[in-house]
Amino acid sequence: MYRLCFHGDRGGRRSSLSAEVAAMAGTEAPVAVGVKDLATDVAAVRVAAAEAAATGRPLRIVHAFMWPLELPPGDDGAEREQAERIVADAAAQAREWHRGLEVTPEVVDGEMIEVLLRTAARASMLVIGSDDPEGPADPTASVSFQVAARAAGPVLCVRGSGTTGGPVVVGVDGSADAAVGLATAVEEAQRRQAPLVVLHAEGAACAETHATGGLKVEHRRVEGPAGQALNSASADAQLVVVGAQGDRPTPLGPVTQAVLRHADCPVLVARSRNVPVQARIRPARRPATRLGPALT
Repeated sequence: MYRLCFHGDRGGRRSSLSAEVAAMAGTEAPVAVGVKDLATDVAAVRVAAAEAAATGRPLRIVHAFMWPLELPPGDDGAEREQAERIVADAAAQAREWHRGLEVTPEVVDGEMIEVLLRTAARASMLVIGSDDPEGPADPTASVSFQVAARAAGPVLCVRGSGTTGGPVVVGVDGSADAAVGLATAVEEAQRRQAPLVVLHAEGAACAETHATGGLKVEHRRVEGPAGQALNSASADAQLVVVGAQGDRPTPLGPVTQAVLRHADCPVLVARSRNVPVQARIRPARRPATRLGPALT
């Protein structure tokens, strides 16, 4: 029998957070979604609306707009009007899907990545669509990679629709980043009333499926590259969770990059706001041990 254990340090210290970001973790912070074009981002809007409705939060729909250096002849603001239509149409869709949902459409002046980062700092979660399914060769050219690495809060990258009723999947290895991912995965699985699948890095003992606080947890040993294992598990999952500690830019490791590029379901890059410094999954009544290389 295994149990989920979260270990903070003796002083009770938590990750360093700005006052603004800490405040935005409150219950009134909206779920936000970045929309470039509704035709390509409708899945992200649908997922964000569902998250807002499920958590009782308002939804903020954001489109980043930059005025062209030179306006075409006769253009008296048509591009700005088009941007306003994009967010208005997205808001109408969200309200149609979830009656009574509070929705705020907004066109924000600025470069896309910077607008999304500011939006993430003021949201409980930022939802964005994925880039090209295969991902660009250079991660720095990917909006989703850049935002996931630099955002001050959780970022949900929508890749595929996920499997309804499928598990929440997370990888653990005893690291601080894995602590964040595990804590978030437990919360998400409980909220969604879904089973939790925990992939153990090299060196972790296999464990049988069991219930912890009413949560069904299945432990699996990773055989081979961690990214490949997470992507394989994503085929029948509704969500994959990877963790990142703190509210400062964090370079994405090869495993997180692989999941963002190839997962078959939405991927949540979780950020610590008020979670313990360290988390481990260990056998009951036995000392915790480090579980192999980092799953980041």
